Amino acid sequence: MNKTIYAIISFGFLLIAGASPLRAQLDNAGTIIKASATEQGRQDANTLLKAYFKPIGKGFGTDLNTGWFNTAKTHSLLGFDLTVSASVARVPGSDRSFNVQKLNLKELEYIEEESTSPVTPTAFGPGESNTTMGAYYSYTNPQTGEQQRERVDFEMPAGTDVPYVPAPMVQASVGFIKGTDVTVRYVPPLDLPNDIKLDLWGVGLKHDITEWLPGGKLIPVNISLQAGYTKLNSSIAFNVDPEQGADVENNYDPSTWNGQKAALRTNAFTVNALVGKTLPFISLYGGIGYETSSLVIDTPGSYPVTVPNEDFPDQSSQPKKIKKVDNPIDISYDKNSSFRGLVGTRIKLAFFNVTASYTLSKYPVGQVGVGFSFR
Repeated sequence: MNKTIYAIISFGFLLIAGASPLRAQLDNAGTIIKASATEQGRQDANTLLKAYFKPIGKGFGTDLNTGWFNTAKTHSLLGFDLTVSASVARVPGSDRSFNVQKLNLKELEYIEEESTSPVTPTAFGPGESNTTMGAYYSYTNPQTGEQQRERVDFEMPAGTDVPYVPAPMVQASVGFIKGTDVTVRYVPPLDLPNDIKLDLWGVGLKHDITEWLPGGKLIPVNISLQAGYTKLNSSIAFNVDPEQGADVENNYDPSTWNGQKAALRTNAFTVNALVGKTLPFISLYGGIGYETSSLVIDTPGSYPVTVPNEDFPDQSSQPKKIKKVDNPIDISYDKNSSFRGLVGTRIKLAFFNVTASYTLSKYPVGQVGVGFSFR
């Protein structure tokens, strides 16, 4: 059974991580990293990428706060269930694009042309982008001693045109005394193809408060409180290659760019009040809750950026050169908090369960799962 569950989770994470818009768009987002040659340019690149990956910060945290329970009722003493599920958060229209002119950039600049637009997709937005940005570099002309300023343009990446943020999960719950369940989430460190790595753990509590209410034994439904915390660490390899061309000077060995990756660290916490009814073959529940999450994305490794070659400032071809920057991106999404409403059901066939739920929040989440339970 352990090997089977491990295989299911490994395959689930492989499918979702391999098809994830984040994985698909990281290479394209590398064009923004190439604008981080200066300290101010690096800050602007972080601002652009924070806006571009905004749905990850909200959607992924919402996914991790889902699926903690499939009934309002708690287990009997030492009763337990094991569930494998997948959650998908829908990105609202307001977070599928953003306006670069509203980001208060200091060094990078929107290049306005007849065919361009300052409104550009996020990673989960439309599959086309026509936003051009310019990165400006100042240097001293070695021949004249005068200060010069050059611009290197780059295109903002498109989205995937898939406005959904997915996340799989495996967890087990065990009943203890006084109507209390302890739930544990755990995925051991996995090394998946395409240099995808991840590990996850979480812990939750659910307590049936029906017996503490006046006349609780006569209440025909179960009323419970639940809280859960999840922590996810993952990394995804991607490639930002140096610009090629006869006018580009590159003095770095190709191995310099090995080890490029995006590292993600997510923390999610939720608390919920539930009411529901459990019948022999089906359970129904609903509730309200509060959730919060945070996400950090950084980019360990060395990355090539293109800058003007100040050794040849007077050539009309404006020669360029490659400069190396280390760990250019460090983005934090903090306190993505919201209230939510939720409904769900569990269909029980002997020891086999099929579960489904829907969470109504800024990022609505649908969740389905299968598992086994012994109450």
